[in-house]
Amino acid sequence: MSPAPEKILIVGAGTMGHSLALLFAMSGFSVALVDREENAVNKALELIASAAGTLVESGMAGTEQIREWNRLIHTSTDLKKAAEDSFLAIETVDETPSIKKEVFTLLDRWCPQHTILSSNTSALNIFDIVETGRPERVVITHFFAPPHIIPLVEIVPGPLTDPHAVSEVVRIMEIAGKEPLVLREYIPGFIVNRIQRAIAREAFSLVDRGAASIEEIDRAVKSSLGIRLPVVGVLQTYDFTGLDVYYKINKETPISAPAAPTSPPEIVRKKVEEGSFGVKTGKGLYDYGGRKTGDIMKRRDLRYMEVLKALRKDRSPI
Repeated sequence: MSPAPEKILIVGAGTMGHSLALLFAMSGFSVALVDREENAVNKALELIASAAGTLVESGMAGTEQIREWNRLIHTSTDLKKAAEDSFLAIETVDETPSIKKEVFTLLDRWCPQHTILSSNTSALNIFDIVETGRPERVVITHFFAPPHIIPLVEIVPGPLTDPHAVSEVVRIMEIAGKEPLVLREYIPGFIVNRIQRAIAREAFSLVDRGAASIEEIDRAVKSSLGIRLPVVGVLQTYDFTGLDVYYKINKETPISAPAAPTSPPEIVRKKVEEGSFGVKTGKGLYDYGGRKTGDIMKRRDLRYMEVLKALRKDRSPI
């Protein structure tokens, strides 16, 4: 594989950062993965190795490809040096406005003037937060974990973003094998997270009121919507239901959605207070039995890839 001409800078080596580094290396890009903490960089390398090994096990890659990916990924704790010659910079740091602002200030200072500055924020209006001398080259690229497997990336331009910069980002994403979707404007949560949060609000409401357990709710969704949505999506579902039926059901037996919460769900509050954050701590809503993070992710990713393989056999519209 000959290296792609552009260099991709990833700032933040955590949950998304390591997977983004792997994603772009898989497509031949030179990647600089940066984090201020050496421990975070070392952990990222472990997760990259684990994720790459999973790709080999699934039959989606060979050992020679992994050696090439490793050659293309360069890690560092020196952002100034890593920013040199970058074409696209993607920050994946904590979802705290002040931290985002600080990172963009540094990127604007140290990246070449042609570099496009991008945020992987999942909801923040980055265009009202950051201050740069190149607002026409600032954009949101919202990936979905793990980005080296999940195809979609939501691309959100700001009010001053140059359409050419958006086109360049779309081009890069397509080279990387992504399915870019460009929004017309910023809206909190974009598309997918708005839908996902609506589902989560209802699910956590059911848990908090004792209507069903966490395991029962997940089993119900996996055994129904989890099968239908990859095939017909949210809205085409109702063409099969019958719009007349959907109209009648909504008119005669409306289901009120839970009010927008003013605080996190009670079960989430309890888990966070006890230090159970999820997979990264080995315990969250589920207990992962002391297994390593990489092993848990491997089990998940192998199943994701089986779903993708099935869906890719026929991508034609129904």
